[in-house]
Order: sequence, then structure tokens, then C-alpha cells
Amino acid sequence: MNPKMKKAIWIGLACLWMLSTSGCFIRRVPPIRFIPGIGHQTDYSMEGIVRRALKDKNPTVRMEAVKLLGTMIATPDEQVRSASGLGQALKDKERNIRLEAVRALGKIDPAISGPYLSSALTDEDVLVRVQVIQELRKAYQRQSNQLGQVAGGQ
Repeated sequence: MNPKMKKAIWIGLACLWMLSTSGCFIRRVPPIRFIPGIGHQTDYSMEGIVRRALKDKNPTVRMEAVKLLGTMIATPDEQVRSASGLGQALKDKERNIRLEAVRALGKIDPAISGPYLSSALTDEDVLVRVQVIQELRKAYQRQSNQLGQVAGGQ
């Protein structure tokens, strides 16, 4: 018996075994729409909706989505999610949207926003790069003021 024939027999036996154990095997496979990369399941969370707005054709919609992400920074988890969306906005073709994304990232903890601001330093537009430096300066001033208040309170 040649190897191809053995392989075909083993595959056939495996299929028969799957069908014979607890009914049809196909019923156990999840629907395609729930398999990532193949199907599509819409994300109706606020972050999911804003992420879709960041891909809108209209720049006004994308700008408003960036502004909204800039306000969704109450907790560290929200900051991480917002920074991720703002990082996506840094790749927008519109300069004003990239500028607003940099401004919004400036409001987020530098430990979270740092990688995104660092990547914005390679932007083709000099105004975006200058805005990154300005936001870093503001973040430094906030941190030094906080340290001064802590030191003054001792």
C-alpha cells in the first residue's frame, strides 16, 4: 500500500470517527461571522464606534472623533484605549487631524502617549513635529509643578 493511500484511509477514518461521536461535527464549529479575520462582528462599544468614525470619508467626522478620544482619558485603561485610537489618527492624510491627535495625546500620561508622540516626530509636516515638542514641554511643566507641590507640602 502506497503512502498516499494510507493517508487517504486515515483521513477517512478520522472523518468517520468525528461524525460518529456525539452527532454531526459541523454543528460544533462556530459560525463564520464569529471567527476573527473571516467573519465580521460589529463592535457597538463607544470605542468601536469612535474607531469606525476615525475611518470616515469626511474629515469633519474624523476630527470630531479625535476630539472625543481626547476627552476619554479618566482612567489609565481609557487612556490606553484612547491613545491607541489617537495613534491611528496620527496616520490621517489631513494635517489638522494629525495636529489635533497630537494635542489630545498631550493630555494623556506620557508613559502611555510617549510611543505615539515619538512616532509623530517623523511626520512629514513640520507643524505636527513642532506640536509634538510643545505637548512634551507642557507635559514636563505639569510633572515639575506636581513635584514642586509634593516637595512644598512636606
